[in-house]
This record gives sequence, structure tokens and C-alpha cells, in this order.
Amino acid sequence: MNNLKFEKVYDVTIVGGGLAGICAAISSARLNCKVALIQNRPVLGGNSSSEIRVPISGAASFNPWARETGIIEELISEDRIRNHRRFSDGTITSIWDMVLYNAVKNEKNIELFLDTHMTDTIMEKDNKVIKAIRCFQVGSEKELLVYSKIFIDCTGDGTVAYKAGAEYRFGRESRDEFDEKLAPEKADNYTQGSSILFHSIKTETKVPYIPPNWAEKYTNEEKLKFRNHKNIQSGYWWIEIGSPPFNTIKDNSIIKDELLKHLVGVWDHVKNYGNHGAEDYNIDWIGMVPGKRESRRIVGDYILNEKDVKNSKLFDDRIAYGGYFIDIHTLGGILAINEPPEPTFSGDNIEIEKKQIYVYPIPFRCLYSKNVKNLLMAGRNISVTHVALGTVRVMATCAILGQAVGVSAYLCRKYNNYPKEIYRKYIKELQQLLIKEDHYIPYIKNEDINDFAIEAKIIASSESKLNFNIGQIGTIYEVRERYINVSNLNIERLQVFPISSNYLDFIEVLLESKEKTASKVKFKFGKISSIWDFNNLIELKNGELIVNPNKKMFIKLDIKQQLEPDSFYWLSIYSKGEIYWLYNYNSPTGVVSGSRVINKWLLHYGSYSMKLNPEQYPYKPLNILNGTARPEKWTNIWISDPDKGFPQYIEIEFKENIIFSTIFITFDTNLSRTYVNMEKFFIAPECVKDYTIFYLENSSWKRIVEVKDNYKRRRIHKFSPVKSKKIRLEIYSTNGAQSARVYEIRVYK
Repeated sequence: MNNLKFEKVYDVTIVGGGLAGICAAISSARLNCKVALIQNRPVLGGNSSSEIRVPISGAASFNPWARETGIIEELISEDRIRNHRRFSDGTITSIWDMVLYNAVKNEKNIELFLDTHMTDTIMEKDNKVIKAIRCFQVGSEKELLVYSKIFIDCTGDGTVAYKAGAEYRFGRESRDEFDEKLAPEKADNYTQGSSILFHSIKTETKVPYIPPNWAEKYTNEEKLKFRNHKNIQSGYWWIEIGSPPFNTIKDNSIIKDELLKHLVGVWDHVKNYGNHGAEDYNIDWIGMVPGKRESRRIVGDYILNEKDVKNSKLFDDRIAYGGYFIDIHTLGGILAINEPPEPTFSGDNIEIEKKQIYVYPIPFRCLYSKNVKNLLMAGRNISVTHVALGTVRVMATCAILGQAVGVSAYLCRKYNNYPKEIYRKYIKELQQLLIKEDHYIPYIKNEDINDFAIEAKIIASSESKLNFNIGQIGTIYEVRERYINVSNLNIERLQVFPISSNYLDFIEVLLESKEKTASKVKFKFGKISSIWDFNNLIELKNGELIVNPNKKMFIKLDIKQQLEPDSFYWLSIYSKGEIYWLYNYNSPTGVVSGSRVINKWLLHYGSYSMKLNPEQYPYKPLNILNGTARPEKWTNIWISDPDKGFPQYIEIEFKENIIFSTIFITFDTNLSRTYVNMEKFFIAPECVKDYTIFYLENSSWKRIVEVKDNYKRRRIHKFSPVKSKKIRLEIYSTNGAQSARVYEIRVYK
């Protein structure tokens, strides 16, 4: 007799404990749903866990100011203050695992089941609704029967959907089906492959390496000519094998064995063939769980495709966004040894131009099953084509998709409806709930009628003007493993910047000539609707000027244009020969720079040196109440004058005395900084550190809450109800920056 069978009932059941599943569970639980999170591994994190160690990428990897916020921002900030390693291939530690475990365990409405594998689904009579799932827990030998109103498939492989009979796709669509230029002429079952990583450490003495007799042989550089292996400490993502010749699900164990064979062969090459400086390096970790890129994709009411992401199609039901380039690896991975592992690594600018994309929205219709009524999905198994998956599949994007479906599951419970009805009737409520939780949706503003601050007045102690740092020439900017010079004007360079006034007289740009004779420089000036809308640049003026030889100086460009205040504009410059626009790695908030690659602008982090006349003040306190908490169509941030020091303050005045008990504050953690550029034990210097919130009572300020040593972007303060017409946020220090910086303040009863 088996007495280890258990039945459980929840509002929401999530299968898959990667970043998508974690964020789905937390977002549902915070809205008082009873949640089961089921993970068939001993740790959370999926591909980002210490078992696999793939670093987190997202929209900010290629689009400045586009880093994902919400729950994934919370998780990253907690890891960075604890972890002694950066996020890079092969370096993820168990500290990250514990951050994720702690985040889940801190939510009282989540019951976590690790080492628990879902084995089957039980369907209602019509086979359109999942009634329950069967699970088996390794170690405890428990059999679980889990009932829920809503199920969320975050398995990556779409396992729940497959067992439930949901419609899905596997492989590549034909070019004609969605008019996708990057798709093959004929459809097939080929997918991107799986990888395993390694990590090595430097030792005090030379360490020999004797490979096993089953290792692949890489006896010369020619066999790895397209595969950069200069960094011998972190693993190589290009140790990848998939379809063809193997099926990434059915042949998972075979793929693992093949990957290990090639990994030890590559390490044998690094240690024993050629001069790699690896004599005193020793492998201290090898991944034993393949990290998958692609398998089943569940079909929803909409299938996102290449044209949607390249054109940044603005769906009415958008609930998240992406911005990673369309990263489609070479079929066969390392088995295709005579081809680069991913076409852009060949250095072919045409391939880069074909794949570069900007921030694009993702519709809710991609996140629920077309034919299984109560099935949502998040992660790399959502409703997209093979080509679109190349950009959607990165983990930060998967995380925000998870947060979106977690909130939509709450609405399903609230209205006793299925996801399709949430799309039809409650999509605006879903969008507003998401942005309230610092989950960014492109061009969706705060319209929460319960937020007292929306119609309030605001003043600040000071405000900063727009100031560009002095740069240098010859700056090299890294795009993954490709290095490009971003200063030389023999490639057209561009900068986007905010204008607060209604008129611009002239711009001065800091150029340096290495030419022996005077040179012509051409420029263009125009308007852009948002910092990522490079598909729709509007040109207002063009001209040319002369740069003196062998000289560094500010060159004046006459603009003399009436402009639309509180908008973004752009300037591009081009010249032949050795003329340089000086460049600095730091960038004022909302400023984006770029270089033209054929017909696309490849975006940079940092800024070109320039001055505007008249001076611009784009960081006013009113930005705090405008409904958007990051640079987008405007800077949307208040920044105090760095010359005024601390303390600095914000005062919000309501139309009348109100009773309130909750205040949301969104600080600045520099959303242009990528995950891999966050150092160990990192706290964003821009983030406010010490502050106090007051309310006005009988002409005197009464303290509500005092905070020290803050490092978080989003803070929610709940307290006993108070009645007042004014509140004041007083800031005493940041974690390193010279200015106080605030994106948003919300006030609720």
C-alpha cells in the first residue's frame, strides 16, 4: 500500500522554476493568490542557476536605458550586494540560487516543491481545461495531485502544454508563412542547440591536463578558428549541440554526452595545444545539465514574428517588451566547425544590420494557449516563430513575461475567467497593475485613479541641467565579442538628447582632427519620438562645416530651430579621414549614442561630447508625476543640482487634505547599466541611500518613515493612515552620485 499520495488545491500552479516561473509565482502571491511553484531540479533559476550558469541578458544588452525592472530588478539587486562574482559565462554561484530561494520562501502565499517532476495532466471532459497535474517528488517519493483554476507553463520545453494537448510548434517556419527574411525557404524541425559551460581557476603552480580517451580532438587553432577562446576562466557558450542531428528534448541525454566530449576536448586544446597562457589554470567546475535554447513553442492567439520585433509593432494588448538582437545560432553548433557559431561573429556587417532591433512590445495573446482555456505560459515556450524566439528567449525577457502572466492569473481568479477573457475585457487593468509594480510596458502611462499623486503639484529644492562629459578619441566599445571604434567619423555617428526649451540656437561638438589639411564635416539634426524609435528619424536640418587640421576644439553647428519642448532630438555627424567626435563611457540620463551599420543604427552606451545653447533642464520635478518611470518619450526623472549638495527634497501638494497609508517611490539604479557590467558586491551609485518621508500637520513636518542604507530602486512604505495636504521626501545621501534622483512617487489610501 502506498501512503505517500497527496492532493493539493491552489489558485495558481506554476510548473518550472526558472526566472519566468519565479517571477510568475511572486507576482501572483503578492496579489494574494495561493500559489504552487513546482521545479524538477534541486535549485531555482533554470539556465541562470549554479547548475548551468548562463548569465542573464535582456533588452539592455543592446538598447541603452532598457534594463528590465520589477521583480527581476529586485532579485538582481539582492544578488549584487552579496555575490563575489560578476554575471558571466560559467561564474554563477550558489549565492544566486539562495537569493532566488529566499525570495520565493519570503512569500507566504507560495508553496515550493523542488525535485518535483510533473508527469501528466488530468483534463476536464471537454479536454479544453486542465483539472489537475500529477507530480512525483524525488527523494521523498511523494506522489502529488495538484488542482488549480489556472496553470502556468514555465518549463521551457512546454511540457504541461504538451501533456494537455495544447497546440504547439517545433522547428523553423518557412520564409513565406510570416514573410520572415531570416527564416529558411522551407519549414523544418531544426532548432537551436543546448550548451554546457565550465569554470577554471588560476593556481599557484603549473597544472597538467590529461584528457579522457573519449574527448574530441582539437589539435590546432584552425579547428576553432571562428570560436573565441581567449578567456580561459569562463565557459564558452559556443560549445553547443542541437538539431541537426539531435532532437533537443528526446535526445537530451545524448546531447549532454556529446557536449561533455567537446568541452573536455576544447579544454585539452587550451591546455596542451598552442600558447593560451593556461599552464597554471585548472577546471574547478563543469556543467552537467545542458542549457537549452529552443524546443516546443506553445501556440497562442497571436504568434509574434520577425517583422513585429523589427518594426516594434505597438500592440494594444502589450504587457512586456524585448530588445535583444535576433540571436539565431548556426545549426549544429560546434559540429558545424567550419562556420561561425552565430553569423554576426564572422564580422559581417550585413548580418549585424539584418539582426539589429530596438525595443519592441510583446502582446498578451502570446502568453496563453490557443486551445487549452486555463493555460498561461512564460519563457522560451511562448507563442513566437523560430526567428522571433532568437530575441525573446533571453532570461531577463523571460522574467518579465513571468511577472506578466502571474498578474494575469490573479485577474483570472478575481473575475472567475480564463486568460482569453482577460485579453478581451480587462487588458487595461492588467497593464495598470503591472506598471504599478515597476514592470515597464512601452508607452503605457500610470492612469491609476486611486493614486493621489497623479493630479498633485510638486516642487523641488533644485534641478540639474543637461551636462555632457568630456570624452576622448579612439574609444573602443565592446559589442559581445566584437570591438568597434565609436569615435572616428568615417562612420556616421549619432546622438539622441533631451530638449526642454522651445528653441535651440546652436550645438557645439568636441571634435579632433588628425588630418594634415582642413576637412569637411557633414551634419544632420532632427527629431525622434522616443529614445528607441530609430526606425522613424525625422530630419529637420542638415549642413556642413570645416574642421581645421591637427586640432581639438568645440565646433559650432548653427541650428536656429523652433522645437517642441520636453522632447528628444538627434544629431548625426559624418566625415572622411581621421576626424573624431570625442566619446565618454558615461551618459546623462536619456542620452543615447549610435553608429550607422549599413541601414541600421548600432546603439552604444555612453555619450559624445557636446554643448547646447541655450542650456537645457530636462530633469524637472514634474517628471516624477508624469506616469512613466524610466527614459522613453522623455527623461521622466527628477535630478537635483549636483553643485547644491545634500540634503535635497521633493514636496508634493494635493488638492485637499487626504487620508493615505502607502507611498511608492522609484529611485534610479541606472537602467543603461547591463547585468554583466555590475561588479561584485555592487550597489548603483545613482540610487538614493538615506532619506526620510514627512507629512505636514498644523504647519509642521511630521516624520512618517526614515530609511538608511537603501540600495533598491523600488520602495513601498506602508504605515498607519495619516491626513495631510502635503508630503515631503528629504534625501540626505546617495550611494555615490552627487545628485538626488527620483523617477516616480505614488500615494495611496
